[in-house]
Amino acid sequence: MGEPVATVKNFLAQHRVSFTHLLDQEFKVSALFSVRATPTNFLIDREGRILGGGAGYRDWTTPEAHQLIQSLLARKGKQ
Repeated sequence: MGEPVATVKNFLAQHRVSFTHLLDQEFKVSALFSVRATPTNFLIDREGRILGGGAGYRDWTTPEAHQLIQSLLARKGKQ
């Protein structure tokens, strides 16, 4: 959020990330989603609705995280 392009490119060159990243130099997306800290996580359904989220680090590799994601995927079409 607000970092110069060169800073982001250098970071991405040094750290392999497996997720999509967003350059938000003008804080437009941050304001739209009320992001106040990084990282901020959102769980978004297939229709683009935010199901949950939170600020700060989350370990998405735990059995609990996998169970949560599987339960949300199982809700397909039930909303």
